[in-house]
Amino acid sequence: MFDNIFGGIGKGCASHPWEVIVGVLTVTACMLTIDKTADPSLSAGPNSLPHSTKIVDDESHAIDVIFMTLIRCIAVLYCYYQFNNLRQLDSKYVLGIAAMFTVFSSFVFSTIVIHYLNGDLKDAMFLFLLVLLVNLKKASLLAQFALSGCSQTEVINNISKGMSLLGPSFSLDSIVCSLVISVGMLSGVQRLETLCMFTCMSFIVNYVVIMSFYPACLSLVLDLLRRGDENGMPFWGDRSQITAICNDHKTDPITNAFKVIMSVGVMIVHAQSRWALSGMETEADNMLGIQVTKFAVFNETEENTHRSVHSSIVHWMASGADHIVILILLLSMIVWFWFFGDRDDKLIPWLSQTEYRKASVYTSNKMVQTENVDGDIVDGDKNVEIRPFDECLDIYKTQKSAEQLNDDEVLMLVKSNHIKPYMLEKCVNDPERGVGLRRKIIAAESNLTEALIQLPYIGYDYSKVLGTNCENVIGYVAVPVGVAGPLLVDDVFYQVPMATTEGCLVASTNRGCRALTVCGGVITRVVDDGMTRGPVVRFSSVTTASEAKMWMDNPEKFKIIKSAFDSTSRFARLTKLLVRIAGRHLFIRFTASTGDAMGMNMLSKGTEKSLKVIGGYFPDMEILSLSGNFCSDKKPAAVNWIEGRGKYVVSEAIVPSKIVTEVLKTTVAALVDVNISKNLMGSAIAGSIGGNNAHAANVVTAVYIATGQDPAQNVASSNCMTLMEAFGEDLYVSCTMPSVEIGTVGGGTSLPGQSACLEMLGVRGANSETPGANAKRLARILCATVLAGELSLMSALTAGHLVKSHMIHNRSAPSIQNLESEPCESTRQITHCVS
Repeated sequence: MFDNIFGGIGKGCASHPWEVIVGVLTVTACMLTIDKTADPSLSAGPNSLPHSTKIVDDESHAIDVIFMTLIRCIAVLYCYYQFNNLRQLDSKYVLGIAAMFTVFSSFVFSTIVIHYLNGDLKDAMFLFLLVLLVNLKKASLLAQFALSGCSQTEVINNISKGMSLLGPSFSLDSIVCSLVISVGMLSGVQRLETLCMFTCMSFIVNYVVIMSFYPACLSLVLDLLRRGDENGMPFWGDRSQITAICNDHKTDPITNAFKVIMSVGVMIVHAQSRWALSGMETEADNMLGIQVTKFAVFNETEENTHRSVHSSIVHWMASGADHIVILILLLSMIVWFWFFGDRDDKLIPWLSQTEYRKASVYTSNKMVQTENVDGDIVDGDKNVEIRPFDECLDIYKTQKSAEQLNDDEVLMLVKSNHIKPYMLEKCVNDPERGVGLRRKIIAAESNLTEALIQLPYIGYDYSKVLGTNCENVIGYVAVPVGVAGPLLVDDVFYQVPMATTEGCLVASTNRGCRALTVCGGVITRVVDDGMTRGPVVRFSSVTTASEAKMWMDNPEKFKIIKSAFDSTSRFARLTKLLVRIAGRHLFIRFTASTGDAMGMNMLSKGTEKSLKVIGGYFPDMEILSLSGNFCSDKKPAAVNWIEGRGKYVVSEAIVPSKIVTEVLKTTVAALVDVNISKNLMGSAIAGSIGGNNAHAANVVTAVYIATGQDPAQNVASSNCMTLMEAFGEDLYVSCTMPSVEIGTVGGGTSLPGQSACLEMLGVRGANSETPGANAKRLARILCATVLAGELSLMSALTAGHLVKSHMIHNRSAPSIQNLESEPCESTRQITHCVS
């Protein structure tokens, strides 16, 4: 609950930076302009007494100053300690932003508040700096969240995410620190009470600044910097940092519980102290006259007595010695920092060379391994002693983990077959280290060291991959993700992510998106929804097989099968059966809706349960395979083209002739003619099944890779019929896709990058209100994007621009030098659309 509250505060401040900043400054200006002269009690300060009672003994004042000087020195040393911690953030840019908008603004606002109360800022200065430095680390983390966004929307979302993560702990820390420091207000030492009061004010002001003014400033400044960039893209975007921040900044429930208990205890101390003071008020009032008289007599005596040499020295120490001590301490720290404090910075230039392959250090039993600049794993101490095999095996079996073994010892157990290579991540309790060890094994066994250098593996979150998406992992392949859009689909604008290595594909699709959006967008509908699984079973004879077929075709018997099927899942619902007979074999095609999942696992589970129920009625039925290729999955099949599989989607648009001429550089009549000749007649000549399109598979595969779908299912999902016809003077174009196998949960959709692409489209995860709505929406977006790609490519083919466009967009620089230096008109148009 608290995460959502603080995330909402961060998102609100980042979304409305001007309003927040102006509001805070307005309140500050009002505090500066309030007239306080009407109340004489305020003019003397909060701890003031009548002039006649302000008698201070020099020696007692000197003791007070010595005590306060000690506190200041401790505060300065702790400030230096905090500053050294902040230097470990590695980014002077991030630290500078955080310091500018928290230290400076908090100092200004705190000064104004203390000025409003007629306070003296001198005593509170050192602990005030401590307050700012303690909170500066959290402010820097929030700045890292903001800087990891590559668009203003992403910046706002990241600030919201950062606030939800840091807000609860920051609030608890502020409460605890304020309560603990406020204990000093019960000490009876006037300067210490003033110091603690001002420090608590600084905590409160700094908390308000970081929770409102600071996120608003971050959002506004990053937005202004982005607008000044020619390409509209920030130079600071680094998405890889945000995962590390989230993993490192984990809340410790034990620490939080301790803070809460301590806060309650301090509040009890305050309550008890206030209660005791209230009981002594009467006695204090009775003694007040006596005390005032004594002070007056003492003051009069002091005024009539010459100050001795001893009292003069004490007075000088009281007024100036504390400043001298602090000055000496500060100068000593500056000298130390300047000449001795930054020796470790010599490592920074070397580390910066490995920004892509970050330093990977594994320290275990006196062994340090680091990935060098070239990507090799080198030993920090090649002379490290490897423990005997029996000792290593005993450690592994006793602890049921190889985490305490160094890499050579782990590899020794792998070689002896005590650790299976596919279990390395689990055995060392570190997925990234396990992948690194597997790379060593593969490199040694197959002489692939040079090849593996080019395959990155550092910095990827393998915890989401293991046991779900891939096995025997040795790295990851980065695929570029482009964006086509905005595309108007059913009155909603979308930026469609496309992961591809084929040049010109995103540019061409983007041109189609522009043409369709200008003419009013694309209309889409899902007309059927049902994933399939088609097992093959065998009977003793044709007679029994035919009887079983007729039994399954009976609507009453279908209810029995459906009941068994539906009992296996909360979302899978059997909708129909298609049964075909071949001799004594039956091929049964189960079709079911599967919510927001693509649904193959749901279908397999439900089909297995249904076959057991059917077997109870036909004991001689033999289940040969849960999949008999009648599904049909990942293979060209007429059954998918005719019956459909997954989502059956259609899309249409009417493109005015003016858009066809000016944007697509062709004519309506020419487009219709080429579409009939190519997509209809040409596909018929080729005997194509579901291939009545220009390049639907291009768009389908690119969107599938970007959004975490199974790329192999582009075989059936790319079934598409593209139709074009004259609609008066305009062009009517439609795409019919009967077998789009797609989902928004399961498979690769939960991986960070793929999940982000789904979030771009507003379809990440399951739809809590209407199960299946997100998957259908994604299918409709896909069909509309295919329509954009079809329209653009067909226009390029009709105008004769295809080859020249690919020469510009799909070739390397050396190849382009051998081509014509002047790009064709369609290429310039595509480039213009992309920009």
